[in-house]
Order: sequence, then structure tokens, then C-alpha cells
Amino acid sequence: MIHLTGQNYNTREIVQNIFSPLIGVLNSPYADEVCHRNNLSFVELLQPFAKLQNDAAHFRDVSGTSVSIRGLRLNFCDVDWRPPQTVLARKMLNESVTNAHNDKTKVVHMGDVSLEVPTSEPWFENWRETFLTVQFPADHEFTRHLLSCLIVLSSGDPNIVETAHKLSQNVHQMQSVTPQKLPKWFQSSDVLNSYVVLHEGSQGDLSRAQQGYEMLKSTFGDTKCFLIQINSLDSNVTSEVPDYWAPFLRRQPKSSDNLGSAGTGGDQLSGHKTPQDNLSVTGLATMQMSVLSDAVANSDSGDFAGIMHPLSPVQENATEAINSKFSISSESIASQTINPNVWTGDYDAPHGQCLNSMDVENLRHFVQDYAVRALIPYVEHLVGILNEAVTNKKGVSKSLLSATKRWFVTSKPGASVSNQNAVIYTHESAELQTRKLGDLYFMFGHYNMAFQAYHQAKRDFNADSAWQYYAGALEMAALSAFMLGTANRKTYDYMEDAIVCYLNTCRLQQFATRATLLSMECLKTARYYGEAAKQLIRMTSEESDLRSALLLEQAAYCFLASSPAMHRTYAFQIVLSGNRYSRAGQRKHAYRCYSQAYQVFQHKGWSLAEDNIQHTMAKQAYMLKKLEEASRSLAHLLRPGSLQNGQQQMSFLKEFIQTQNEYIKRHPELGLLAHALPQVVQDSIKVLTLSPVPTANANHVPASNIDINADLNEESVWHKIEEMIVTTASANKPLVFKPSRSLFTKENPTTDNPLAVQGEPIEIAVTISNTIRCSIILNNVELLWRLKLDNEEELTNVSLFENAAENPNKAAVMAAIKTSGLQTLQLEEKGSQTLHFKLTPKLTGRLTIVGIVANVASAAEPHNTLMGSLQFETQTFRPPGKQSKQTLFDQKLNIRVIPAVPWLNVSFSNIPTDLIAGEIMPVTIALRNEGIKPIEEIYLGCDNPRWLTLQDKEADIPLSILSSLKDLNNEKLVKDKEIRRQHVFRLLKNKSNDNVALKAQEATTITAWLQAPFDKGDYTLRLLFYYALPSSDSSLKYRLVRHNWKFNIHESLHTEVSCVVSNSVIGELGLNIEVRNENKLHHPLMSELYINSLALYCDQFKLNKEKFYLMNQMEISGGLLGDRCLKSTKSASFQCRLLKPFNAEPLPSNFPPQDILKARLSYMDVMPMKTTTPHPEHNIPKISEMYSFLANHETIYFNTNITTEEFNNTVASYEPHTTLAICWTAAIVQNSIQRLAYGQHFVQLKYLYEKKSCPMTGELKQFKNLDKDQDKLLTIAEFSQKKSQEINEVLVDDKIKAEQLQTFDDDEDDFWEPNDTYVGQRCLLEDETFLVTTKA
Repeated sequence: MIHLTGQNYNTREIVQNIFSPLIGVLNSPYADEVCHRNNLSFVELLQPFAKLQNDAAHFRDVSGTSVSIRGLRLNFCDVDWRPPQTVLARKMLNESVTNAHNDKTKVVHMGDVSLEVPTSEPWFENWRETFLTVQFPADHEFTRHLLSCLIVLSSGDPNIVETAHKLSQNVHQMQSVTPQKLPKWFQSSDVLNSYVVLHEGSQGDLSRAQQGYEMLKSTFGDTKCFLIQINSLDSNVTSEVPDYWAPFLRRQPKSSDNLGSAGTGGDQLSGHKTPQDNLSVTGLATMQMSVLSDAVANSDSGDFAGIMHPLSPVQENATEAINSKFSISSESIASQTINPNVWTGDYDAPHGQCLNSMDVENLRHFVQDYAVRALIPYVEHLVGILNEAVTNKKGVSKSLLSATKRWFVTSKPGASVSNQNAVIYTHESAELQTRKLGDLYFMFGHYNMAFQAYHQAKRDFNADSAWQYYAGALEMAALSAFMLGTANRKTYDYMEDAIVCYLNTCRLQQFATRATLLSMECLKTARYYGEAAKQLIRMTSEESDLRSALLLEQAAYCFLASSPAMHRTYAFQIVLSGNRYSRAGQRKHAYRCYSQAYQVFQHKGWSLAEDNIQHTMAKQAYMLKKLEEASRSLAHLLRPGSLQNGQQQMSFLKEFIQTQNEYIKRHPELGLLAHALPQVVQDSIKVLTLSPVPTANANHVPASNIDINADLNEESVWHKIEEMIVTTASANKPLVFKPSRSLFTKENPTTDNPLAVQGEPIEIAVTISNTIRCSIILNNVELLWRLKLDNEEELTNVSLFENAAENPNKAAVMAAIKTSGLQTLQLEEKGSQTLHFKLTPKLTGRLTIVGIVANVASAAEPHNTLMGSLQFETQTFRPPGKQSKQTLFDQKLNIRVIPAVPWLNVSFSNIPTDLIAGEIMPVTIALRNEGIKPIEEIYLGCDNPRWLTLQDKEADIPLSILSSLKDLNNEKLVKDKEIRRQHVFRLLKNKSNDNVALKAQEATTITAWLQAPFDKGDYTLRLLFYYALPSSDSSLKYRLVRHNWKFNIHESLHTEVSCVVSNSVIGELGLNIEVRNENKLHHPLMSELYINSLALYCDQFKLNKEKFYLMNQMEISGGLLGDRCLKSTKSASFQCRLLKPFNAEPLPSNFPPQDILKARLSYMDVMPMKTTTPHPEHNIPKISEMYSFLANHETIYFNTNITTEEFNNTVASYEPHTTLAICWTAAIVQNSIQRLAYGQHFVQLKYLYEKKSCPMTGELKQFKNLDKDQDKLLTIAEFSQKKSQEINEVLVDDKIKAEQLQTFDDDEDDFWEPNDTYVGQRCLLEDETFLVTTKA
């Protein structure tokens, strides 16, 4: 039979195999028995050796020219073989495609596109071979007619000659039937019958075989008889001969595939079978002629007509048979109840088990000997006869009508479609003799003479309008030119014309298809890929989906092989092929084609095209029960960026959930599968450890500590505070400070495993995003974790969700980690939400956060759920630094759980968040040791200690105050140490020697005060509590508690102060004080101000309580707490005289530093409020104490970035100054709630006539730019040292200098007004008569 598969044949070999000489074989029963010992028939036994060696034979034409026959293959065929019926033929074609597959691929590169395509297409090769095999031998060509016959006998036959005569008689009856029926013979009147004797080397005597062989030679002739010795081995001896026959045999389904029920095995993956499918189609292809005859005899003609082959031998009219449609849409294979989706295995029976190498060589030698001794001489004889017949009849018209048509009628295919195949030639006609001659030349490789014969026949058939014959001649002429190597555009046009004639004129689809298959190979060899693709596409039709699918696929590969490669056209054609495969029931090939096409469409921005392909792939994979692939394709349809509408995506989601649930049901061993949606925003994962939940405390606010949503932009501030505390607390300064971290995010990754404490919660935050345009619901959302204990035992809650049955480790898993999850969560269209989880480890070990588990459902069908997981991925990052190219892995999800350690619960008394500038607020700090071990040391760090003071802080004298008492140039001061002293305070300093600050479960309180800054706006004060852990806990040396105090500062008192000479005669100084309530009308927070008292911090002067003068009291009115208050936007001014103490001497250097403030302070009451409640001054630190805010105001706070030189200069350069403290009370009403507030404003003066304010105004801030000119003014300290006679001179000079400072250039913006109040006030106050009227 025709063999075109499995050997990678080139085009010449394909053509030779298709048009190889057909040799009939008729076996005796004994011969069949001999062959069947090898599980082979005689025809199958010869298949691997049917090709002659090159130059092994020569063919001599009529002119005596010897032609070497290259690549000749003999096509052995059982004489009883018949083409199958129509339905059976279709099933054979369908199974030839179904049973072939190739998983090997190759990569084709085209610029930026790389495609994976199959290395070969065995399904197409099988279909082509089957298609050519099932074709009925036609009358217009003779390549499919039997050229000779082999009668096979056995040496074990007792009457071998008689058997030979009987078989010869049977063959003669076949050859002499009129009209000729199947099998058809090339030259029925002169057929070569040869006789082959098979001798079994292991069974019989060779001499007996020789005797029978000699009898045959004497009877039938020496050249017609052959002896072959085979079966030299017993059946129980293992043969060492390779299986030469497997590639040449038909692949048959295994019995398990054919007979298995529809509910078992692979059949579950392809649908149900019918009894018809349980019969092997390939086995039916070898049906004997007698079986068909019996079918005709025993069947009703009407019933049998429905399944009769269009070219069946029972049809007497061959032309009518050829004209029948080979394939019609109503009987397409898709409508048959066949099994199109199961790959069948190879037939695994051993072959040639009784043959040794000598037997194989005997078979090979027989084919060669038969061709040289019998077949080729016979062919030469036939060529002579045919050539003589053609020569004698050349030029003689067979009829007057034919002659007339040749001269006067222009013949073109299609000119007379109604009579398209009306011409019928006799077997002796010159035209058919010419065609026969051409076929003989072609089959035996004499292509030059074959082309001449076909060309002549073509003209004759054209003249007779015998279009079927004409098309056949054109087809073979084109093939002859190709095989001859002289093919050109004209000869390719011959094939094109033949296809068109077959298709349009003759309506013979099968011959047009065959011509197209041959033309495709020739055009591909000539690199005419475009023309080949065009012919293939033309042959597609609605009549045969399978054929159309195969041809469209080949056309797609042609476009891919063209130059330049047309990969988009390839994708389009391969999609069409997949569609036709699907319609033909070939789901696996349909899935493969769509998969190949998707490689072109993906990542090109063709979103809808991608979705269409993926949806089709999903449906095909689902029907094939490839549920994993189906789920993957459906998941792609739910990807972010899809352009599908919400309704369509809702449908996709429903299919995905259904597919995934079925996949999980079929494969429970796979465990918990990953969800396609929602998607985890991997960069959003945050982990917070070492942050225990504070215990509830009435009337107290817990420390804010670090929150999982904290802003990490301030981490540098916290780390600097921590470094100062750790350095202060440590006996030895650490060489490299490594800050402790408890919050890990994308911006704050870690290469170390985060630490967590046994029994303390770990917080996880992650954002999930719904990527589709319909709402989804998540139920029973929980974290997935894995815990590796210290004893290497591993526990995980993943197993609780993977196994539906009761898990034996469930109790241990539940006890290991306590988790909190979410019951129900709905994500809207394209919405996202951040989920927060807490889990508390009860055991120590290595904890890994794996992901999230949840039931996902569509909001439209909330009960149709799918359980799956959302996996967390380990993120990578680059270490800071532009030069670093190293990639590190973030370990925030791999947490080390350590044994329980103490933790400090910090809380604060409630204070309002809305404060007025300068307000002092008492705060109670509650500390409680919640652990079972003591806490050794507690420190408090503050980022801005100016606004915080503690009652029990160590009484360290600020350097700025100490420098006024003695020279610090010779003191050994360390910059960093002094900075730490300003920012770090030790709390609960133990007086005993046990070095314990708080025992287990012990609680205590600390009193502190906060002062609101003087500038309005938002303000944050940062506090960091440090507490040391027992030395036995080596993993964690200390722990930290953070607190952020956020305030909203509102405007309140504004004070402007200047020091003037009030009496020039006696050199008396006075302080001009202007106060104004900056609170605006209709402000949400209303305040009334009461100026309680003044306090002067000065070394040279005291406040003169006897000389206090109100200068402007017009806006002083009654209020809630008294009759002398400043309401919103109101102001007042007054003056108080300064008194120089008698015998005022500077404080000695040995003066106690703790008493400096008391020694230099003087007080005066101004307009105190009147209230029955306790005075608020009782709740604030005394102004004379070192922990007062006056001390904080007098302290120069060093910047942490200050240099040592700047530090030394600041410490050494003390400048004497005077500080006025204004103590006030405010009645505040906010949201109909009234409260009292107490505050202090501080104004520091250095020069006479210098105006300073608190808070500093814009104009006075500009005055700071004139500091370079202030050295022209007299300082208050210098004034105090002047004699009485020097005062007048000093006053005149100061007045002139002050006027000069008030004069500006015209080119500059004038933000200043001349100050004339000094002179007027002096003149006014010098009038003693006026003093009585203005005295308070």
C-alpha cells in the first residue's frame, strides 16, 4: 500500500511512493499460515524491503536507451483489498488524524516574534496516506491499476503445483471479467503472474522445497518462479532482528480503547462511545471482497444504498461512481457517533519473531530479484507493445465528429459543463494507450518520455473535451516536469489548470484534493509558498470540515515559511483551522491550533482577540477533560486589563469556578490551588511584630506605639532617638548601632528574620484587588501559615483546608497559632481593599506566612464558591547605594518566634488635642510591667525636649544657665553626651542595688507637663520609651514603646516687650509690655485671657512692685473668671519699673546651681483672675524649679548635627540677658464645653530699646536680620554698671543710635514705622502730677 508517513520523505520520494507500481498478491492458505507466525501478512512482510536500491535496476525504452531506475518502490497489495464504503472511509480518515500526534516542537524566530510549532505533522501525513489509499481506481488513469500479480505458495503444501493452478485460475477470472470490476488490471489481456514459494527453515526440508520449486519452474517458466526461505527460528526463540515493520503498519487502537466502556479509563476524557465505535476502523479497511458481496446479497438494496461507497465495485458504471460525492456536509464526520478525542496506542504485538538476519536478507533479495528478473522485462515488453500501438494509430481520428471538433471547436474546460464527462474511450483507443505509456514511463522513472506522452495525451483529451482525462494528463505532465527537474512557471500552471478542471468542470473533489496535495509539495520545494497556500485555501469548503482543517493548517505553515514570514496571516489561518477541527470533532487538534495561534496574538495589545482564543481553548480543553489547561485559559480571561464587559466576565468567572471545582474534585491530591482572582498586591504586604495590644485602663489613653499603617518617612527621627537612648543606657557605646525594627514593608525590607514574642500578636496587612468588572465575594478569609518548631517538627494550617476528612493534627495546629480572619468581604468592580489579620503564636520556632485562603464567588451567584489560596511571594530588593547591583530577598514573611519576655504597658491621662499657644498641660504617665519577669531600666527619649518636662527627672543644670555662673572653657564637655542629656531622661531610677525598675506585674505613675509651642498649627511631639530586658533573654536586649502626641495649636496671647529708661535722672529702667488676645471672633475655640503675674529672670534687676502702670486699659473688660480679662482681638499695655537691688553683687562661682533660678527671679501680680476653684498654678511646675519651662526656655538645645567647634563656641559664649515670664490663665470654650488653661510666655531682652515679642511676629523676625548693628546699642547689663553722671551721655547716644537704626534707604521696602513712644512716655512719666492719676 501507499506509505508516506514516519520516514521524513522529500517531495520526490512522496511522488514516487504515490505513483509506484502496484503489485497484486494472492496467498494460499498454507502461505498465510507461514506468514502469520510473524504476526504479518505476506504484503506486510515485504513492506520494509519494497524499495529498490539506487542503480540496482535499469529500464530500457523502445529506442534502446537504458535508464537507471532510482528510488523505485514496489507497492504490494492484496488482490482482495477493496476501498472502504463512504461512512467507513470517513471514519478511517477521521481516525487517521485522531490517532496521530506529536508533542515535539521547534522554535521559529521572526524578528521579535518566536513561535513554537510542531517538528512534524504526522496527523496530516496519516490523513494524506489514508486519503490516497481509500481512493477508488479510476478509468482515466492507470497508476492505481495492478501491473502484475504474485501468487504465494508454501513449500509445506503437498500439492503445490495444483494449488498454483487453482490460484492462477482465480486470478485469470479476475482479469477477464467484462466489464472490468475490482481489482482493475493495467493490461488485463497480458498480466505478469509470478509464483513465490515460501520455505520455513525451522519446519521443513530444503530439498523438498527445491523439488517443488523446480516443478513450478518447469510449469510456469524460470523467470516467473522464486523461492524464499524464512522462519528459520522457532517461535519460542527470541529473535534479534529489529522490528522493521512497525513504521509501515497501520496503527490500530488497543483492545482496551476499543472495548472499554464509556465510563472507564481514557473514555471518560472523550465522551461516550457507541457499539459502532467499538469496532476498529482500520481493521475494517482490510475487508475481503467476498464480505462485500455477501453484504450486497443479504441486504436490501434500499438499506445498503445509504452506506454504499461512491466508487464501490457493486456499481457497474464506473463513471457514475466517480461522479458521486466522496464527502458531503450532511454526512460529515462531526455528525457521526465516533470517538474523536482519544489518542490510540501503537499495536504492540511483536513482528518477525521467527526471522533471523538471513531471512530478512532473503526478503530483501527477493524484491530486488523479482524486479530485475520479472517485472522490469515485463514492463519493457509492455512499453514496446504500447508504443507500437500508439505509433500505428497516431494521426488517425477515431471518428468524423472528433476530427471536426479538433479543427473547428475551441476547447476549454468548462465550455460545456453539461457534457463534462460524456467522452468514453475504449481500452484500445490511442489516447488511453498514450496515457498508459506515460504512466509506465512515470512509474519506472523515465520522466522525459513520460512528459512527452502526457503532453500528447493532454492535447488529444483537450480536443475531445474529455476534461477528466485532460485534467489527469495535465496533472501528470506537471509532475513529470518536476521529477525531471525542468519545472517552470508553465508546468506549475499545468497543475493549477488540472486542479481547476477537476474542481469546477469535472466536479471531482477528491481528484482536485489529490492534485492540490501534490502541487503543494512541488511548490514548497520551489519556495512558492504563497501559491501553495492559495491552492490549499481554495480547497476548503463546507463539505468536509476535517479536510478543510488539515489544508488550512498546511496553508498556515506555508505563510510561516514564506519570505518574509507572514506570522499574522499564519495565525489567522491556524485559527480557521482550529475552528474546522472543532467542527470535525477533532478537539485535541483544535486545542493545539488555537494554542499555536495564541503565541502570535499574545502581548500585542489585541485583547479581544486573545480573549476569543483563550475562551475557545478553555472550551476545547474542558471537553477534553484537560481541566488544568481549561482553568488556565479561563483565568487569563479574568486578568487585569481585560476589555470584556462585566456581564461577559461574570460568565467567565462562573465557568472558571465550575472548571476549577471539577478539577479539584478529580485531583484531590493537588491540595489547595491558587486563585486567579482577586490578585494580591505583593508590594502592599506589611508585617508588624513586637507591638503588643495595650491593656484597657480607665481615663487613660494607651501609647500610640507603631501602627501597621505608620508613616515610615519619620523612621530616621525615631532611630536617632533610639540611638541616643541605647548609648545612654549602655555601659559601652556600641561600635555599630543597628536600630530595632518591628514594621516591615516594601520601603522597609529586611534580610534578617523579624522577631516575634510568644503570646504576642503579629499583624499582617495586605491589599487585594478585584481585576474584573463584576463584584466578587470572599468568604471565610484566613491566613495560611507554616510553623517549624524548635524540635524540627512542622505544623501548618494548609492541611486543614486541603483535606476534607478529619485531620489528625487539627488539634495541634489549632493550639499552635491563634488566628483571626474575616467572615465575608465583597470587592466591587475594579475595587481593592486592605485586609488586616492577627495571629498569635503559642509556640516558638520559625513561622512562615504562606498566603490567604478564601472561598471566592460571584456576587450574582454567592452560593457557587471556589476554595483556593492567594499566595504571598518573596519580594526582592537592592540594598541602598547607587553602586550596589546585588539583589537580596526580603525575609519579612519568615518570622522567628522567641519565648515570652516582659513588655511595658504605657498609657497617658486624657488631655485635649486642641491647645492654645503657650498652654501648659499636666500629664500622668502610667507604666505597668505586663510580663512575668522584671524590667531593669526605663528611659524616655524626646525629639523636642523644650516642650516637655518631668517632675522626677535628674536635676541637671543646663549649660547655658551654668555658663552664667562660671567659665566653662576649661570644663571637659563631650558634645554627644551633652546632646543626649538634653533628649534622654531616666525614669524610675531605683535606689536599691537590685537594678530593677519595675517588678513583674508592678505599676507606677510619673508626672509630666507639656507646653504647647507658641506658633499656631499642627504639632507632633515624639516620645520613645526604652526598657531593658533581663540579661537571660539574649535574643532581645531591650524593647521600645513609641508615642506620638499630635496637637492643634491655636492662637492666644501675643506679648511685645521692650526695656526703656523710664527716669533719666535716677537711671531707672522700665519694661513696656503690650499684650493682645490673638483669638479671632467666631473661632471654634474661644478664649478669655487673664494676665496673672510677671516673673523677671535677671541678675541685675528686680521687678518694682510699687511702680506698675496701666498704659492702655480701654479694652479690658469683665469675663467669665473676673472683671479684668482680654477677650478676642483685645489688647492692653502697661509698664513696670525695674529696681536695682542694693549691694547687688554677681553670684559667686560656688553658688549652688540648683538655686540660680530662685536667686534671680522676682515676681509681680498684674490682673489675676477671680475663681473659687483651685488655682491652676498648683498643677504646673514652679517657675523657680529646674524642671520648669523657664529652665527649658533658658536652655540652648543643640542640634544633633552640630559640629564640635560650634558646640564649644556656643558653650563658651555666654551673653547676659533678661527674661520676662508672663503667667496667664485662659477660660476656653469649645463645643459648649468650658475649661481652664494655664500658660507662660517668655520674652528675652538683651538691649535697651529693643522690642521682642512672644510669639515672634513677622516684623520682629526681620529685626533679627539687624543683629549685626545691635552692637551699637547698650545692653541692659552694661547699663546696670554705669554711674549716675554717665547715664545722660549714654541716653543721648542711644537715642541717636536708635534713630539711625530706624532710618532706611528709599530703595528698600519700609516695613517699620518710627517709634516715638519712648520720648513721649518718658516726658509723660516725668510729670509727677500725672503719676497719681495713672497709677493702678
